[in-house]
Amino acid sequence: MLAVVLSGGTGAWADDKPTSLTEARDAVEANLKTPEGKAYDEKLGKEFMEKHLATMKPCKQSAGTDLESFWILMKLDKDGAVKEVLLHPSTKLGTCTRETLLKSAFPPPPKPGYWVSIYMKLTH
Repeated sequence: MLAVVLSGGTGAWADDKPTSLTEARDAVEANLKTPEGKAYDEKLGKEFMEKHLATMKPCKQSAGTDLESFWILMKLDKDGAVKEVLLHPSTKLGTCTRETLLKSAFPPPPKPGYWVSIYMKLTH
């Protein structure tokens, strides 16, 4: 079973260097403090559940026994395209899911360079 917890954030880091986990988390927390961030978080949560839980099933099967809960942090472009995906901790399921997410798009966020996080709580 998968449970999803979502949070949104924004950042203004250079596109050419990977974002640190700390920077991404800080951006997520900052956005959740705004009314726009809270509203976007809710909208993104619904869309993630509708579009991506089913696509994660093959990843879950290929992960075998590596079914630890993990965070997905995504940087979204102004049009909602996923530009960067960080995982914590990195798991087989997360790594497989990252590839799918990097080809995905969500509703346009309030700002470009917008960080969101999703907690994937796995129960066996």
